[in-house]
Amino acid sequence: MSTAQKDNAESVVDKTAGLASAEVPTNVDKLPEDTNVTDSVDASVEDVSNAGNSEIPPEDLPYTLMIKAPNGAEVPIIATAQETVQDIKHVVSETPATIEYSCFYLTHNGNRLNEASELGEIADLEKDSQLELFEDQYTEREARLHVSRLRDLLAGPVTANPDVAGLDAGAPIFGTIKYPDGVATDAINLESEVSSQAAKNTRDSTKQGGKKNGKKRGGQTGQNAAEQQKKAEEEEASSAQDRAAATEHAFKDFEFNKVSDFAVLSTRDALKRLALPKCVQQVMLSGWNPVPRYRQLKGDLLYLLVTTLENQSYHVTCSRDGFYVNSSSMMRFNPEPYVQARGGNPSVRNTNSYTAHSLITLLKQLSPRFGQTFEELQKGMSRHEPVEILPFVSSEQAASPWLVRAAENMVPELYDPARPQDVYLRLGAQAADSLRDWNEELQSIREMPRTNFSERVLRDRQFYKWNSEFAEAAVRGAMAVVECEMVPLNPTDPTEQHMYLRDNIFYSKGFDGRETFTGLGGDAAAHVATGKDITGVRLLSQLDTEGLHTLGSVVVDYRGVRVVAQSVVPGIFRRQETTQIVYGSIDSGVTIGDDAEFHKAMEPVAKQLHFGEHTVTDEAGKEHRLYTSIDVKGLTGTDGRKYVLDLYRMTPADVGFLESECMTDGDLPMYPHKLVLLRPELVEIFWENSIRKAVQEYAVEKAGKAQQENKADDPESALENKESTNVGESKEGEESKGSEKTEETKDSKEADELKTNGRAENTDVTNNETSVPKTPTDDVPKEDAAKDAMADFDFSLEFSPDAFTSAQPQGDEDAMSTAVRNASKFLREVSVPAFARDLAAYTTSPLCGDALSVAMHQRGINMRYLGMIANLLPASTESVVSARRLVIFEMISRATKHILRDIFRDVPAHLHTETLALVLNALVGTRYCADPAMHLSDEAKRIPVLANLTPKSLSDQISEQVALRFRFKLGDSIGLLVPGNERILMREVCLKVGAQLALQQYHYVRPEEAAVHAEVMSAMNFGAKLTKPMKRMVREKVDAVMARPLTVLADDVVNFVALTKVSTHHASFADEAFDAGRMALDQGQKDLGLELLLESLALHEQTFGFLHSESARCYAVVSLAHYEAGEYAVAADFMTKAVIISERTVGLDNPLTIHNYLNLSLYEHARGNTLLALRLIRHAVDLWSLVNSPDHPDLATAHNNIGVMLQSLNMYEDALRFFKSCVEIRVRLLGEKHVLVANAQHSLAKAFALTGEFKEAVQVERQAHRFFKDSFGDQDPRTQETGDWLSELTLNAVRTAKLTKAAQEKLRNFANTANLMRVDQHGKDTAESSTTAGATGSKGELPIDQLLEFITGSSKPKPKGGRRSKNVGGSRR
Repeated sequence: MSTAQKDNAESVVDKTAGLASAEVPTNVDKLPEDTNVTDSVDASVEDVSNAGNSEIPPEDLPYTLMIKAPNGAEVPIIATAQETVQDIKHVVSETPATIEYSCFYLTHNGNRLNEASELGEIADLEKDSQLELFEDQYTEREARLHVSRLRDLLAGPVTANPDVAGLDAGAPIFGTIKYPDGVATDAINLESEVSSQAAKNTRDSTKQGGKKNGKKRGGQTGQNAAEQQKKAEEEEASSAQDRAAATEHAFKDFEFNKVSDFAVLSTRDALKRLALPKCVQQVMLSGWNPVPRYRQLKGDLLYLLVTTLENQSYHVTCSRDGFYVNSSSMMRFNPEPYVQARGGNPSVRNTNSYTAHSLITLLKQLSPRFGQTFEELQKGMSRHEPVEILPFVSSEQAASPWLVRAAENMVPELYDPARPQDVYLRLGAQAADSLRDWNEELQSIREMPRTNFSERVLRDRQFYKWNSEFAEAAVRGAMAVVECEMVPLNPTDPTEQHMYLRDNIFYSKGFDGRETFTGLGGDAAAHVATGKDITGVRLLSQLDTEGLHTLGSVVVDYRGVRVVAQSVVPGIFRRQETTQIVYGSIDSGVTIGDDAEFHKAMEPVAKQLHFGEHTVTDEAGKEHRLYTSIDVKGLTGTDGRKYVLDLYRMTPADVGFLESECMTDGDLPMYPHKLVLLRPELVEIFWENSIRKAVQEYAVEKAGKAQQENKADDPESALENKESTNVGESKEGEESKGSEKTEETKDSKEADELKTNGRAENTDVTNNETSVPKTPTDDVPKEDAAKDAMADFDFSLEFSPDAFTSAQPQGDEDAMSTAVRNASKFLREVSVPAFARDLAAYTTSPLCGDALSVAMHQRGINMRYLGMIANLLPASTESVVSARRLVIFEMISRATKHILRDIFRDVPAHLHTETLALVLNALVGTRYCADPAMHLSDEAKRIPVLANLTPKSLSDQISEQVALRFRFKLGDSIGLLVPGNERILMREVCLKVGAQLALQQYHYVRPEEAAVHAEVMSAMNFGAKLTKPMKRMVREKVDAVMARPLTVLADDVVNFVALTKVSTHHASFADEAFDAGRMALDQGQKDLGLELLLESLALHEQTFGFLHSESARCYAVVSLAHYEAGEYAVAADFMTKAVIISERTVGLDNPLTIHNYLNLSLYEHARGNTLLALRLIRHAVDLWSLVNSPDHPDLATAHNNIGVMLQSLNMYEDALRFFKSCVEIRVRLLGEKHVLVANAQHSLAKAFALTGEFKEAVQVERQAHRFFKDSFGDQDPRTQETGDWLSELTLNAVRTAKLTKAAQEKLRNFANTANLMRVDQHGKDTAESSTTAGATGSKGELPIDQLLEFITGSSKPKPKGGRRSKNVGGSRR
């Protein structure tokens, strides 16, 4: 979170932090029913249309269709003209009223609709037409899918395919945070009322008590007085209950600087909450399958065995007309319908009970309990957020947690004999459904028309669907390759050269088996080239150039091996001339192709990538003109299409790094390979920076010429122009100085847009930008004026992708080579230092290694520059400790990943879990066990690479890898930084190698038994009273923890997940609408901006579906727009979806998820749900402590917001702790003289005032006032505000000091008098009298208001004084 974002976040909450404005409004206006947040693409489109119906043509309005089903249900559906009939059918099959239908067709006016037709293409279809649903005949495939769908429905919301995505992938835990008791009703609204009412009662309790006492003193007697007293006591009891409810907030027992337990990441309760009632014992394929041929002729498709909850077993036939109970048994095959075979039998019920078109309907007829539980299942599904239970389009989308449930994933919950049949139900007996021509599908989608909006949206949707399905299939195949379950095409070649083919996907390993990269680094260069190739495919896909085709490509890293999966080029396995390379070189420049048609097709690509046409020479000395590198190969497939392959050199070389680090050994070892390239983002940033600089120089030059012309024509005019120019420069200088002073308090929209859009602006890299001089255009239109002003402007900057490689460009390409060198120099001298400054100033403050990588890539910085960034962050400066540790941990975790990759290849697969445990123990468990290798199994001890691995040797290897790959000397950084931060490093390593560990509390030092006992009791949640079985369970768990010899055991490694790199497709039109919406909001056009954002959201949902990180990003931005418009309820609903989607797609502890939780807490607080807001922000803070350390600068913002929320509940003492923490963190990291520190001190002064500590409030407020006055002057609003507060607090402090002194004097006199009287009357001795005096004198410790009450005489002894004293004490509690 940037500094500007911190100010903005705090300013939102600080509005409620004043003495008079500490309350949150309790009367949050309810939205009308027609503005409820929608849960479907169609409803989102409706919102867009309703936002501006007056401006949208009638033909663009959505369709409001009514679907009439045979069971009498009528389903309303809202859809756009671009939706297909298939999309409508999908909605119908997912609607509860028509959920039993899966095999049907729709008609309009008696005409059957084609499933592939778009609604806008259907003749006579009106906007409010009615469609009829008709049951269709089943095919074998439809029958299988119908049964498989039923099994999925009965299983309820489940995680993604564990074989592809990992265990517990895509499981959200938001529901357990929002509903800690598991009740998803109106509890939140009630909670809002409780929290606000409790705050109100706490404020009014003293006044109410005063009124009650006053009335009583006024002489009320008899029945009225008794009733009044009873009513007052009831009100007081209710007030006490409300205050107690508000007191039990999420931060009641919060401990600062304490790391949260790993249980905060547990999905166990969340998945239990998503569990649904059991509807049937089993639904499985019968043993009488496959269907005999003679029965196939009669229409039989499948035979099923169903066992109901009543323990009745039925053999069911799926025929073309539907499902019916047959007469078969476990011992005898009789496919005849049960009704016909048992005709006239009294036990046979109504004949209609044994046949139905849908299996769901048939089960309802056969089993009454199925109907009841199935209805409960549907109601249970409706109580959850839709995005919480939606299935993934592809398992590859789901995020895999690094900590997963252990027992549940090691042992299946239920015995299900039908589980192995799932593959057959989904793919068929021959798995024919999985045999696809992936390449033909991809190229056909690429050739789809894109001339209008609807065509572009449909094309984007098909692209994403294909990419998702291809990635999932590729992951399954790559895992089979690594696990040696696939036969290679060339089994006689070395293992590194093996190639595989399955399901029309070609697999190869990321090694230099063909010695293509021998001169560049061998296997190390080949490994990098595979990832760069994905980047090149992504670039060409974004350019979307007609006539050029790329292959579907996925890179999979699994258990130490990199596998490349690609779609198959038609004819690639045939030795035909038409498939030979016609562009580029296949033999490192020995022969080069320069086909004229290919060259022309590559021209627009070169223009977009700023490549220049350059000359290369083959081995025979013949010159060839190319646009791309010679390593980029173009060939023509047998289908006539032009394919571009090997796109790893789609950016120029990083010549500065190449010449300094890759040629000779120096102080550091030579870099492992020479395939060091610039990132595409850096090339674009440098190009834009260069053209901006050229425009500025051109404008200055033109202004100078104009000034000279004016001077020659009119000397007096020239003098005036010169003076005005000087005045303008002076003002500009003053403004720049002021902007430097107030930089930390700017609005956060621009910085937020950088994070949200994932794009780096040039202002992040260059700090010396100046505004482009403007030319007066009062009498000339802007476009014409700009055209005339730039008429003779000429700018050209092109790069050569072959510069500084073995294929050096010849002749007149010096300019392009110079451009490459300048870009490399820009990276090393501008971008990297600027990023380091941003880290040091907390303008950029990534939370974990993944966020750091994203931030660097957005600025075009390669990860090999981590060492340079670390060197630019001084180790002795405390303010950069957090940032520097993050950079060093990223280098250590990446080095550990490379070490593990090498070890995995040398160790048998069944010892990989033991290998990972050994490395983790040697890295983070040395304080627990100094020699983890001694606990290896006998088989592992016989492997030298494992037996010889010690913490010292691992540390040396990591240091070598860091020096080799990141050009940084670790020294003793591991020993200094790792202790106390082991969890951070263990998380980073597990995520980078794809390991999933058992969810439990890992100890990095040997724990005390008492601490383990408390930890187990907290985890098991047994309560105070334990039965004997409970005590035995606790004892067993404590003993198991105490007996652990290591931090991580081999059995703790539950799974390995395949990590993928894919050529992600972007929805161009949706991105354009998103950018336009953000721009409109920045310009103050809220209605237009919100409409565009909602349109972008609908387009993202249509393209990617709900469960995608891009959809989460849109939800978050739309919620912010609603929040700024004051629509807090709508903002909270949208942000809730963003939180759940981010949990399921990027991870439970991903920085995006954490920031979404923080924002949602603000929105819930604004709408009055403060207790819920505190739970949400507590969860975010707990995640924060696991992912990073308590000294992260953004944590101060969270503590400030927590304090404000607690103040709104009148929990002033609790709030004060967090305001103090906020100030302490910022002073430690930023120093005393900083605007954020002053803001925090101002808030802390208010907190002190609310607790009556006016002396401390004055001291803190004086510091804030002095800073604002010295930095911004007396007229600054902040200076004036702090000055007013300082004056008022000083008066209160003086008044309080006087009252306190007088009260203490009166207490001493009263105590002495009471002691003397007590001695005279009772004859007590001196010691007893002094003891009583001490007890009475303790009233000096009471709060000021009670001391004043005592001094004024309101506490004098009276009849029934004991009751009143009790009430007063209760009020104080």
